[in-house]
Parts: sequence; C-alpha cells; structure tokens
Amino acid sequence: MIAWPFARSWSNHSTAWLMRHRLGLRAVLMSMMAGVEIKGDEPMIQALAEFSKRNASHVKGILNLTIPLLESPVWILGQFLWQLGLSTESRRPLLDGQRVRYYRLNTQDVEFIQNVLDYRQRQRQDRERKRYEEQQGSNAI
Repeated sequence: MIAWPFARSWSNHSTAWLMRHRLGLRAVLMSMMAGVEIKGDEPMIQALAEFSKRNASHVKGILNLTIPLLESPVWILGQFLWQLGLSTESRRPLLDGQRVRYYRLNTQDVEFIQNVLDYRQRQRQDRERKRYEEQQGSNAI
C-alpha cells in the first residue's frame, strides 16, 4: 500500500483554519488587508491574544505555535502572521507627547497575497467556465 504523505494533512489543514477562525484571526486579517493599522490595544487583538493564551495547548497541538503567557498581543499576532508568511511594518508617530507604535501588514506581502488571490479566483472562474461549456456541449448532443 502506498502512503500518501499529504493525506493526513487534509484534516489537519481544515482544523488549522478552523482554529484560526475561532481565534479571530480572519477578522484581523480582513481589516489589516484593507489597510487598517493596529496598536495592539484594540479589542479584536486583545481577544485574539487572550483566547490564544487560554487555549495555548490547543494552539500548540493544532497550529504548532507556542504561546507564552507573558507575551504581548502584538507579538502573538505576529506569530500567527509569520506562520501564514506575512509580516508587519510599523511606524512611531508622536501622539499627545508620546510615541505610539502602529502596525500594518507589509505592503509587499499584501501585494503578493492579492496577486495570489486574484490568480486563484481566475483559476476558479476558468474551471467553472470550462465545466459549464462541457455541460452545454454534452446537453447539445
């Protein structure tokens, strides 16, 4: 019997994305992909960090990420982004006499991701168009 090295990963792949969704990572990514900058004190980021810390053993088991309990929410978010091949850029403007760090997705990463997503969308549309044309061709016979 031939062992398929990727067969086992399909269920884990689904589980990994479910875990990311439960963490709230999808919502964070959607806003960051839209260009929103974060400071780390946003409720969405805080909730992601707290859920990650409460479920650190599950995060380790499913996503293979160790979540130290003393790390900041931005550090934790950075680990999830790193796992997805993303990184952040930051700036530190002077705000009310204090320096505040704002994070956004790396613009090159966003551009690359957008190109990949556009390519995948075109591929899906092409497959659907071919499937439709084949169906129309078989119905005409």
